[in-house]
Amino acid sequence: MAETINVGIIGTGAIAKRGHIPGYLDQPDVKLIAMCDIVGDRAKKVAEEVGAKHAFEDYRELLALEEVEAVSVCTPNKFHAPITIGALKAGKHVLCEKPPAMSAAEAQAMVEAAKDNDRVLMICLNNRFQPEIQLLKQYIEEGELGKIYYAKTGILRRRGSAGGWFTQKEMSGGGALIDIGVHCLDWTWWLMGCPQPLQVYGQTYQEIGSYHLTYEVAWTPADLEGKEKPEDWAGDTEELAIATILLANGATLRVEVSWALNNEQTTQYTELYGDKAGAKLRPLTIFGQERGRLFNKTLQVPEQERVRTHSLAIRHFLDCIKTGQRPITTPEQIIVLMRMLDSIYESAEKDKLVELA
Repeated sequence: MAETINVGIIGTGAIAKRGHIPGYLDQPDVKLIAMCDIVGDRAKKVAEEVGAKHAFEDYRELLALEEVEAVSVCTPNKFHAPITIGALKAGKHVLCEKPPAMSAAEAQAMVEAAKDNDRVLMICLNNRFQPEIQLLKQYIEEGELGKIYYAKTGILRRRGSAGGWFTQKEMSGGGALIDIGVHCLDWTWWLMGCPQPLQVYGQTYQEIGSYHLTYEVAWTPADLEGKEKPEDWAGDTEELAIATILLANGATLRVEVSWALNNEQTTQYTELYGDKAGAKLRPLTIFGQERGRLFNKTLQVPEQERVRTHSLAIRHFLDCIKTGQRPITTPEQIIVLMRMLDSIYESAEKDKLVELA
């Protein structure tokens, strides 16, 4: 492997432009050489902006370039598995955007393709690289919390429906859960040590539907203010999902996530409870007992540590390619994560407890 790694981007929409491309440009040992998008003019424009010499509409043309050593897959969820598998078979290392796939079966096929072709497959669950989450992981591994037996996590947007293909089940596989819930489910489960799930009970709702405000609200009000409003935010996917997951080590994990909910304000939280201490994120705070007294200790993350998490994830991906180390999102974890998502949807659809063991 040469010191510089030649990279192609498949899908040049928002996540590529906001996350992957800036993340690669942060690296000293990367050359972006090819862009691909079904909207050919968009691929050409992005290629010109970053100095990539190739632009394609068909991803198979990009994969046919021998000089491309690694690719980022930044397409709608429906195409994650077929493009990733095609790239792995073409001898490329792959960084695929979350969620891993549309189902656990697809994730399994992706993992097998990586193994069969001796290539790195990493899913970009970039929030594992958040400085607060990394620091809390250290505390947990050092035994500061003791045995973690309960955790709860959520991302609850008051009004933050994604719109577009995100709300089309055929393209996305689901709504708020598979879009943003995959993040908080993943980082909390990872903090707990990734124990195997045994039972899942889930519920999903689509009650609010389309809405119009005097200004539009996506991730922040400023993101879409002044732009044309979509006719329909809702689509055919859930806007709220709730799940309880019983884990093999006896712990329980509770997850709730929404695109649209009549709550007081958009909020995000993660709390873990151990037999020695508890902890929460935003800000990272430890709740414990010492010398017969209760204490709360808030840990500050220096500003210089608050870098783009996609940049950190991409750095890790490149290091895995160069050193042969396993990605932080291991193949086993990719499959189990998708099994949990599948089971939440199955439980909600059938209104019953789903057994995973």
